[in-house]
Amino acid sequence: MTVVLPRSADRAAGMVTELRQRGAEVRLMPLIDFEQPASTQELDEALRMLGQGRFEWMVLTSITTVRALKQRAAALGTTLPDLIGDTKVAAVGTATASSLEAEGIAVDLVPEGTMDAVGLVEDWPLGTELRPEQSLRTKVFLPQADLAANTIFEGLMGKGWQVLPVVAYHTVDYPARPERRITQSLAPAGAPDPQAGPEPITAEDFKEAVAAGEIHAVVLTSPSLARRLHHVAPHLPEELLLVAIGNSTAAESRRLGLQLAATAAQPTPQGIADALAAALEQRPNRR
Repeated sequence: MTVVLPRSADRAAGMVTELRQRGAEVRLMPLIDFEQPASTQELDEALRMLGQGRFEWMVLTSITTVRALKQRAAALGTTLPDLIGDTKVAAVGTATASSLEAEGIAVDLVPEGTMDAVGLVEDWPLGTELRPEQSLRTKVFLPQADLAANTIFEGLMGKGWQVLPVVAYHTVDYPARPERRITQSLAPAGAPDPQAGPEPITAEDFKEAVAAGEIHAVVLTSPSLARRLHHVAPHLPEELLLVAIGNSTAAESRRLGLQLAATAAQPTPQGIADALAAALEQRPNRR
C-alpha cells in the first residue's frame, strides 16, 4: 500500500523506515512547519530560570519542543543538558523520551497508560507529596506550541503544582520563514537521518493521486495537521485509510468529520504501522 505522511523529511525518517520495512511505499507531504516566536524574551527568561534550578520539573510534549529548546539554548551560549541540571524531566511519550535520552538528558516520568497529556496528568504526583525543603522548587516548566491545549496546565495545577507555560514555537503552514524556522537537529537516536525520506509531494499532487486511487492511507500525527489536511483536501474518499497517532489527534479528526480507520495504541512508528495493518485487515477489499 502507499502511505502518505504529512511531514517534512527531518521529522519523518523513523516512521518512513518502519513503514518501508513492513512493505509500504511512503510519500511525504509536509503541510505544517515550526517557527521560533517573534520575541523569545519570555522563553529565554524561562530557560535562565531552568539553569538556576528554579523548577522541580520540566515537561516535554514533543520532539519538536526538544528541538526548539536545544536551538534556543545554543543561541544563549549553552546546552539543554546544562540548563536542565538536576531538574526532573517528564516526557509525554516514548519518542520524546528517546530524543531526550539521546541528547544525554535523563527522563524521570513517561506515562504508563495512554501516552498523551491525559495520561501524563493521571500519573503525575500530587504537589502535597513534596518535602518541605522542596517547597521553593514546586514549579513546573511547560514549554509548548502556541496551539497547545490546556490539558497539562490545568491538570497539574489541579494537583497542587505551580505551572509556568511558555510558548516555545509556533505551528505554521509549510514552509516556515527561513529566519524563524526550527532547524536544530537532534542526536541520531532521537531524529534519524533526514535524507531517509522520499521526495515530498504537494497538496495538489496528493489530491490527484487520491482521485486516481494511488494513495491508500494517510497518517495524522497531530490535531493541527488534521486541521490542515481537512483544509487542503476537505473531500476524501471513504476507502482512504486515515490513522491517528493519538487520542487528541483522533478527537480533533472526528470533530472535523474525518472518518478514522484506526488510532494507534502507542505514538511510535511501530504503533502507527500496527494500526495501519489492523485497519487494512478489516477492509474486505484489502490488497
